[in-house]
Amino acid sequence: MKEKKFLGKIRQDPLEALAKGPKEVMASLWQEYLQEILNAKQKSGRFRLVRQQVEEKADFPQIYRDWNNMDVEARAAAWKRLMAAAKDVLWAGWETCVRCGECCELSSPTLLAQDLPLFQQEVLTWNEVYTLRPGEKVTSREGKPVTLAEERLKIREVPGSHQCWFYLAATRSCRIYDQRPEQCRRQECWAAEAEAPAPAELLTREALLAGVPEVWELVQAHQERCGLGRVLQALQGLDTDQETASEALFDALHFDHYLRHMLQEEWKLTAAAIDFILGLPLTRFLQDHGINASLTPEGTYRLTPRCE
Repeated sequence: MKEKKFLGKIRQDPLEALAKGPKEVMASLWQEYLQEILNAKQKSGRFRLVRQQVEEKADFPQIYRDWNNMDVEARAAAWKRLMAAAKDVLWAGWETCVRCGECCELSSPTLLAQDLPLFQQEVLTWNEVYTLRPGEKVTSREGKPVTLAEERLKIREVPGSHQCWFYLAATRSCRIYDQRPEQCRRQECWAAEAEAPAPAELLTREALLAGVPEVWELVQAHQERCGLGRVLQALQGLDTDQETASEALFDALHFDHYLRHMLQEEWKLTAAAIDFILGLPLTRFLQDHGINASLTPEGTYRLTPRCE
């Protein structure tokens, strides 16, 4: 049943409203009280989870059902029981992660230098991480499109969503919670938003692959011919020097495609691992800039405007 909105003396004299008002008034006051002490948005996963814990502890459904038949003393005792349960739950660890999963569903973490041991311990492998290269378009915390100035390694997301690969929504649990990345540990949704990590804190492919020369040399060769700055310059040059720009663009597209094919066919790497070694396919970068690049049966690329 949808709760009724109380518009009477609830804010002018909440004690009188509790003493004389029906159960809908009590429920409205209770919601305001929780929102004030939790300092969290009502629609947030954290608010919903903590509210559930508090109301189970105080048996809120029973209080709600019986409220209209209670006298003033019984109402006062029930209200005190609700407040006591709220304080107990908060004191037990409000300023800790309650594992509501909201941050896990909004995005996967960016890896920092402190996360290097997760690879050494094989908590993370190349198959669970992908690379965003300088020049990639991403969405900022404020929901605005920005262009990356530095490389970032991120945990993969569940296809078709922004949900972290390791988060299990059905059970609100993380498969690697005890060994979760540093950015997850820094997440404190009950406090002021933490500052974004400094570029020097970011984990890079070089830190992971420099000790594997045969792989790192491929990364460097790919960056030299398929760097996103070079590709963007070629795109911008299509209007002024189409022949030169087209040559550079098609060279990058073919090198990116056939290098990925070689890593998959000869090195037996998965497509996911290749997205870590080389970054996301160049065709995806072009899509972000309004161009579809499709490989023809003859083995060449055809560029067409992307239709939204």
